[in-house]
Amino acid sequence: MNIGFEFIKYSLIAKGRHGIHSPFVYNLCDQVLRKPISEEVKSRQNRLFKTLKNDATIINFEEFGAGSKHLKKQRSVKQIVTTNSTKNKYGDLLYRLMEAYKPMNVLEFGTSLGCGTLQLHWGNPEAQLITIEACKETYEFAKKTIVQYQISNHIQLINSTFNDYLEEKNLEKFDLVFIDGHHDGKCLIEYVKKLEKHTHNDTIFILDDIRWSMDMLNAWNTLVNDEQYHLSIDFFKMGLLIRQSNKRKEHFVLRK
Repeated sequence: MNIGFEFIKYSLIAKGRHGIHSPFVYNLCDQVLRKPISEEVKSRQNRLFKTLKNDATIINFEEFGAGSKHLKKQRSVKQIVTTNSTKNKYGDLLYRLMEAYKPMNVLEFGTSLGCGTLQLHWGNPEAQLITIEACKETYEFAKKTIVQYQISNHIQLINSTFNDYLEEKNLEKFDLVFIDGHHDGKCLIEYVKKLEKHTHNDTIFILDDIRWSMDMLNAWNTLVNDEQYHLSIDFFKMGLLIRQSNKRKEHFVLRK
């Protein structure tokens, strides 16, 4: 995939809040995406990423999905964090969505170092947040990071594959699901489908790395065209899906 060409295509059609008639999406653009992040939260974010950027800890990474396009299986923490998008505007997007919509039951697939987990957590510390990480060494590192930076004890970190977790019975109905792992288009669709019974009409699905590969982009487009999902939003790297079966089907390409 030519990511530069994809970004040009995205930039030519991406919109701001003007010309958007959906009340939900207009409010998202006008109130959520434009809301300033407090200095306290910025300071917390900066401390976390400064610490990780200077951490030479080596992690022997177990690959359960497509794997990194840039890193070897043996990686230092500071190498991993350089490719982590949740330290920039996309991390702010996670924070803002949590702060604005206050989802109380949240699921994250792909904890990695715990950066996205903490952005979600800081946005709504009262939410019950379950985060799944399959790689044992990554899980152990993330657990230490999360304990150090969490505001409340409402984060549950589980060492499991995504599929094994989904085999459990009596899972909660989640209000927000963040999928950031595996990077395989077929698997992405399967996870979303399996999660349908554990979500509801207004659950926000956040899908990361939708342009990781042509396979992932095709999977995203398949989900966008799925009649079950009436609202889809393309932020270039991340995509949002919501069923909203009481609304007419709409797709938006928005500037972040």
